[in-house]
Amino acid sequence: MTDSELKLLLEKQELLLKNLLELSQRQFAESDAVALDELLKQKDSHFDELQKLDPLQEKWHKKYNRSLGPEEQKLDDNIKDLLEKLLLSEQNFVKIVGRDKNAVSLQIAQISNQMQYRKDTTRQRPQIKNMTT
Repeated sequence: MTDSELKLLLEKQELLLKNLLELSQRQFAESDAVALDELLKQKDSHFDELQKLDPLQEKWHKKYNRSLGPEEQKLDDNIKDLLEKLLLSEQNFVKIVGRDKNAVSLQIAQISNQMQYRKDTTRQRPQIKNMTT
């Protein structure tokens, strides 16, 4: 590993984060379950690649104990900004999924109540009594 490889690692990390942010924002608009599943698989793949970069960066920092150069610092700042945006996007998506989950749970409960009502009314048919006057 050479001293100049840090810039390459940072550029790769920045690119992966940009792609992740794009995928994260696309998941809001996706309504097809199959397409959303594919999008989530792509996100997982990008996260896996990002995790592979961490040990390489750690190895570089142990070998070359120096501060970042101007270009490297700019890349590092961009990476921090992208991470914050990605975190916010993912938190917002979790909120939306949570609301959707609650709405579906409510619908299921209502359907269950309707089924129970139907079940109860079919067993207890009204009985007509002979009334004499």
